[in-house]
Amino acid sequence: MKPESSSTKQGERLAGTKKGMKLYSAKGANSPRKVLIFIAEKNISDIEVVNLDLMQGEHKSPEYRAIAPNAKVPALVLDDETIITESTAICRYLEDLYPEPSLFGSSSIEKAAIEMWQNRVVFELMLPLAMTFRHTHPAMAQMENQNASYGEQQRDVALGSLKYFDKHLAGSEYIAGDAFSFADIQVITTIQMFLPLNKIPMEDFENISSYNELLSARPSCQV
Repeated sequence: MKPESSSTKQGERLAGTKKGMKLYSAKGANSPRKVLIFIAEKNISDIEVVNLDLMQGEHKSPEYRAIAPNAKVPALVLDDETIITESTAICRYLEDLYPEPSLFGSSSIEKAAIEMWQNRVVFELMLPLAMTFRHTHPAMAQMENQNASYGEQQRDVALGSLKYFDKHLAGSEYIAGDAFSFADIQVITTIQMFLPLNKIPMEDFENISSYNELLSARPSCQV
């Protein structure tokens, strides 16, 4: 009997054998982790998680590109084969399906505050940290047309944002109000991924460090 090729096995794994929602993820990747934390907070148990091996290029395979043409994770495939990509869009969809506990807010002011803070985290902290890594880290030299001065400029932007968020967290357990929300998921995934990559000591920011300890104790944040 002729052994199955790895591509055949991968194709079968991507296709699946049963109906239901399926989340394509990757262990260690930042964006899918946001969705995994969200799912854990909601205690959702009926989504099959398929982990792709990014180092082996499974996300660039023809089978996965048929699901996500941009070859990025995460991607959520619904039982009617509708596909949703982008972590925030996936989480918003799941919020409507599983409204409790609310992670995008219940009242108008809660929704506005969470939207405001999660956007500030993305644009004022996550993106500068990501650009710092891409343009200054030696591991990225072969994959990026690095601009070291731009990378250092983005580091300064990120450090300024860290000081701002650290001050904000001095009077609050959570970033956007009195309860854990999607905005906190944006923060925790950002600081846990990008501060170590950019060799920025979290201990330099007392309130962010305490916040990280608090959120890290949540079972959902241990994924």
